[in-house]
Amino acid sequence: MPVPKEYHGREQAYVKHTILKTYLQRLFMIIGRKETVVNYVDCFAGPWSEESDDLKDTSIGISLHQMKECADALEAQFGVIVKFRALYIEKDKKAFCKLESFLNGRPHDPVQASCIQGDYTTKIDDIIRWASGHFTFFFIDPKGWKTVISAPVLAPLLAMNKVEFLINLMYDFFNRALSMKSHQADVGGLLGKKIDLTSADTSSERQAMVIAQYREVVGEMYGGKTAYVSVERPGMERVLYFLVYLTRHPLGIIVFKQAAEQMEMIQRVSQFETRLRAQINKSPMSDLFALEQDEVVVDKPVDNKLAAKKFLLSKLSVTPLLIDYDCWSEFLEGTDLYPTDLQLAFKELIKEGRIKNLDADVSRRRKNPVQPNWPRKSERWALND
Repeated sequence: MPVPKEYHGREQAYVKHTILKTYLQRLFMIIGRKETVVNYVDCFAGPWSEESDDLKDTSIGISLHQMKECADALEAQFGVIVKFRALYIEKDKKAFCKLESFLNGRPHDPVQASCIQGDYTTKIDDIIRWASGHFTFFFIDPKGWKTVISAPVLAPLLAMNKVEFLINLMYDFFNRALSMKSHQADVGGLLGKKIDLTSADTSSERQAMVIAQYREVVGEMYGGKTAYVSVERPGMERVLYFLVYLTRHPLGIIVFKQAAEQMEMIQRVSQFETRLRAQINKSPMSDLFALEQDEVVVDKPVDNKLAAKKFLLSKLSVTPLLIDYDCWSEFLEGTDLYPTDLQLAFKELIKEGRIKNLDADVSRRRKNPVQPNWPRKSERWALND
């Protein structure tokens, strides 16, 4: 699927909005079958640039559309009426006026949407009162990074019951500040401690260190599980930001990682198109049919099968392991692997005769040999003797 024209020049937003859209649809359909009220809070709503009039290419438009679609689907498929509520918070006065005008001009639909002007960090008490103890999903997508997403600032929200978060850690900006003495207090405030970097650290090692420490500090205060996905700068193999997800339910990790895997495919397409457009713009027309000789190439997907096989062999033994939602989510939370990586690894290990399912004949499961909690019964796996 090509990148929509309205996202050209800001492909990273398309990648980010893809996972937001995909995950919200799954989340709302799951939560809506258990809750009568579902809340959505956008702490940095915008809108920021000259997007379409219906704001369909913004987090505002995406969230409203998903809530309306899910409200209709829940009633049609399960006969349940769910009240969806949205709260959009924006500090910038000009952006807030556009936001307020858009919300006031919406036709009647099932979603009750309201907005607040101001810094969300000063409105936390108001947000908690508005949530009223109902399930609430927080989307925290700032332009900066300093204190706005630090664990101490988030603490009152993290302590709430029935909440999940998707937080944007602006790594590219943060990375620039890491080695600057003037920003060490801010770095320590965000990560909960000072991290020791050396000139020998690679960019990948630095990224891993930062995201691991941030997940640890917010995850500990939240008391739940965390996962993340990286979004790259358009046309470059360089991490622009990390989207960090927090949940207290193992199924949340599974669903998020499935959405993240779809996002990765979109990101590959986005990167290729960005490089292709750049090449076309700087090449004369006569060179367009010789692109295969130039620098524009499709990134080859990283094959994680070997890493997944090695990981699984470290987790399995001759003692049976029940692979249920908790176990499967721990596999996904503790690695950078996606569900497909694990499934393919299981498939190869079965073919090699190195592992076995003690409860089912999986020979006919061509796509997913592992089916945690499906149908409502998990299965035991072990190494072959």
